[in-house]
Amino acid sequence: GTYLTSSEIDVIAFVAPDATLNIISDWQVKEKRSISIPEILEGTFNCPNTLCPTNARYGAPNTRFRVERGEQLEETKLHCTYCGSITYYGTIRDSIQSESFRIERRGLVSKGKIESVFLDVLIKGGALRFPPSPDQPFTLKSGRPSPYFVNLGALTDGESLGKLKWAFASYIALLVEEGEIPDFDYVFGPSYKGISLAALTCEGLNELYGMDKRYMYDRKEAKDYGDLSSDQVLVGAGYFKPGQRLLVVDDTITTGITKVETIEKLRMLGDHEVVGLVIAVDRQERLGDKDNVEDISAVQYLEQELGLKVHSIQNIESIYGLIKDSLSEEMRSLWLGYYRRYGTVKLG
Repeated sequence: GTYLTSSEIDVIAFVAPDATLNIISDWQVKEKRSISIPEILEGTFNCPNTLCPTNARYGAPNTRFRVERGEQLEETKLHCTYCGSITYYGTIRDSIQSESFRIERRGLVSKGKIESVFLDVLIKGGALRFPPSPDQPFTLKSGRPSPYFVNLGALTDGESLGKLKWAFASYIALLVEEGEIPDFDYVFGPSYKGISLAALTCEGLNELYGMDKRYMYDRKEAKDYGDLSSDQVLVGAGYFKPGQRLLVVDDTITTGITKVETIEKLRMLGDHEVVGLVIAVDRQERLGDKDNVEDISAVQYLEQELGLKVHSIQNIESIYGLIKDSLSEEMRSLWLGYYRRYGTVKLG
């Protein structure tokens, strides 16, 4: 399951009239509602009259049908409101079951909406931090003097966690729906920050989109007590079956070293496939440290050398474009100088 458009709900009503929908508000399931066959059906099926002008030649049909219900589902008929032609249930069913049947869709949750909500929770929740002054930048693990710091661990209140869950689950559901990543069995979160993120993502996928997945995470140090058969290094691996797929989630990516370590640990599973990496923010930096700067970014390295496709909810170019007017001239100068030296993008 995933989010549905109204056209898809109408189609479901013709094949599964007893189905129910999750109605979502404020990132939570507020109501379960039964599906019913609509009185009017638009833009889903072609009129059987090939001369009817509602049958678009180069696009989706724009036929408008009046739905006539019978006592039995099989007695349902569609009446074209333009030419009066009738479509019977058997034709409807055969059309839905045909390999060529497609619905032009746009998800209820757009990528732009996800990006906007996510940036809002980053800033309001204190997960996107700025230094107290341009003279006191954050020092990253790489030694680079950064003008900002992303820390999803700062999101500890229930409201922020609810929005974080919604953003990751919605973004991943969108990626699956659009074919950007194949379906998967596990969400993997690298310790430590990735653990809670993987758990929240699993809960959100199931609660909001009916996608029931397991989650797994690694230990920084191997366990040497209790049951060592399944979770000595990879917790949750006891349910793993050969050939299953994993999606990795994490907060950000700078040098990519921790992501390479994650891929190496996952080799302990044996036969498996990592379908992609979803991160909160792509810093859009080149590999290296404070003094050594390479030509490619961490994302490019992971994609080219490891074949790991990286997807980010937000990237620093978009974030800077939205916040730059609120920065002082000195702070903007710090950002611009940092990305001239270390960035894969030039900030304007």
